[in-house]
This record gives sequence, structure tokens and C-alpha cells, in this order.
Amino acid sequence: MITKRKLCLFEASTDRIEESRREYREEHIESARLLQFSNLSENGAPIHPLQFQRYARGLGVDADCYVIIYDRGELIWATHAYWTFTLFGHPKVLLYSGGLSEWRKLKANSAQYKTESGIDTYLQRNGHFRAEWNSAVICTFDDVLTNTELRTHDLVDAQDREQYNGMSPDAVYGHIRSAINIPAEDVYNWHEQSWPNKSDLKSLLLYKGLNGTKPVIVYSATAIRSSLTWFALKKSGYNSSIYFGSWPEWLIRAPEFLKIIPKKKL
Repeated sequence: MITKRKLCLFEASTDRIEESRREYREEHIESARLLQFSNLSENGAPIHPLQFQRYARGLGVDADCYVIIYDRGELIWATHAYWTFTLFGHPKVLLYSGGLSEWRKLKANSAQYKTESGIDTYLQRNGHFRAEWNSAVICTFDDVLTNTELRTHDLVDAQDREQYNGMSPDAVYGHIRSAINIPAEDVYNWHEQSWPNKSDLKSLLLYKGLNGTKPVIVYSATAIRSSLTWFALKKSGYNSSIYFGSWPEWLIRAPEFLKIIPKKKL
């Protein structure tokens, strides 16, 4: 990459750790390092800030560098990594649109765009990034429970429609009472690996009932899946946060009248 900016380039791994390592060794964007999911989250919850700080510093992340994250076709891992850096107070984070597949297309037409194989062999000094908990982008069970009374935030459910409506055969699905359903599929085109243009995305969110007067809490089946819709809201100018306990925690802990779980037809 030709730039005067100070860059830290990362490929976001999935939770399939060995597969991600193998694919990274086979080919990755030149100078990229593998950002391992297991070092970002533990049992679905964020790791301790000092753990993240130690990991990020070991990857050479400084407080003033631009962190650029790309994916291999599964964007939710990159958006989750983006959210994690934001959660721990790093202000300069970017997603590379289109990921590795887009880079390969550019590589086919220009020698400027390079990939490489093997593990990274670049000498890497420790960075001086300092983690600071950013409570503005994360919510707890108690936060969401309080919001059911005060309604200070709009609540967005990012599950697919079948899960939201409680019709998925795999588990007990449904949604939090008053939640608006905006599936990840509505805000991102998986087939083309592209976002809607800015005006179309904004129009969709307005149509769904998000007028921007309130901050937004996003949840899904997991915080990882929530991160894609959270990122769509962020890029559209909304002040949003992720309820990291997600639907599984709400299902266990919330009062019954705050859970919408339709009875399945036999």
C-alpha cells in the first residue's frame, strides 16, 4: 500500500482457528498479520482491556496508527474485530471494502497490489497502544432491561427473520419485546460482498423506524452477528452499541413478558 499514513493491516480470522491459519499461510495481502478471534473474545464476551492491550501491542499497534481490517468473504468477523478495537478505545479503525477477493481483482490488473504466502516474517516491535474501555459501544443485560421501561434507546434485533419470528427449528428463538428487526442481510449484500449506497442504507434505516433521535442498541444471536448491523448503523451516522449478552442471555434471564416467543406449529 502506498501511503504516508502509519498503517497496521490485519486479516480477521473466524472462530475456525486452524482453518483461518491455514488460509492465511496460503495467501494474504502483503504485510498483513492475522488477527485471531480467540484473542478478541472469550465465550462470547470481550476479553479484559489489559489482555487486549497486550495482544494489540504485540502486533505492533500504536495509539496513532490506522488499523485496517479485511475479511475472506465472511464480513462479520471483520466488523466484530472493528467493534473490538472501538470498544477498547482505538479511534482510527477502517474496514477494507470487499476484502481479499476485491484485492485479488485489483492484483490481476496492477502489480501494485500484492499478496504473499507463509507466516509473517516482518520484524515487529511492540506498539504503545493503551486500551481504554469505551462504554458507549457496549450494553449489558441491565442496560437493556432498564431501557424496556425508560425507552431512551431504540432496540434493533439483527437476527434473520425466521429467528426473530421464533420459527427457526434449531433452537428457541424469538425477540425482545419492542425490538425492530433489521437482519444483517438487509444492510449487506453477501453475494456481491458490498454495502448499499449511503442514501439507500439511510432510507432503509429510516423506513425501519430509526430516525436518529435516539441512540440504538443492537443485539442478535451472538455479538459477532450483531457487529455487522452495528457497523451499518455507525457508517450511517447513528450512535449505537451492542448488547453482547445477546438473545441467549435474554432468553435465560429476562421476565417472560419481555420475551416474544411464538408457539411453533406442530
